[in-house]
Amino acid sequence: MIQVKKLKRQKQQTVGEVAAGNLSAASKDVARMMEAANMATKILVVQDGEHSQVLVDYAVKMAQKLDCEIIALDVSEEPLDYSGERRQREINRFHQRAKRNAETIMLKAEAMAVACRHVAQVGTQEDTIKGLSREDKDIRYVLIKPAEEYVSANKKGARVPVVDLNCSSL
Repeated sequence: MIQVKKLKRQKQQTVGEVAAGNLSAASKDVARMMEAANMATKILVVQDGEHSQVLVDYAVKMAQKLDCEIIALDVSEEPLDYSGERRQREINRFHQRAKRNAETIMLKAEAMAVACRHVAQVGTQEDTIKGLSREDKDIRYVLIKPAEEYVSANKKGARVPVVDLNCSSL
């Protein structure tokens, strides 16, 4: 099980305080301040329209501990298996199901004072994640819905796949 520790933020120095110190300490402080200012603050929670309670609980607790925003992504490529009118019906059905199921994470996030927004897209999971992470550089962590058979076999110890985009080539 992954344990997340919330680190206390160090007091940010003003530019004047940095300039008043020595140059080597100032350059280290400036580098630290730039890194802190550029730190990602969002978690992308990836599901397929049917929400996993294990993933929802894990994501909201992680976001609260890390003081992050959640982007709840529902993505499916199943509607692309069809064509014409049937494809459009399947896309609409997916969006309706995703919106209905997103209420679970939205309500839990709101109850724990975590900012959360929902996105539903039709396409491949990998391409959608890549596209969103390119558009929004604040996305740092990607949490992926665990396989249902793994969750039912390991109810208490189900692991949620987590990808840190700072350490990944995704």
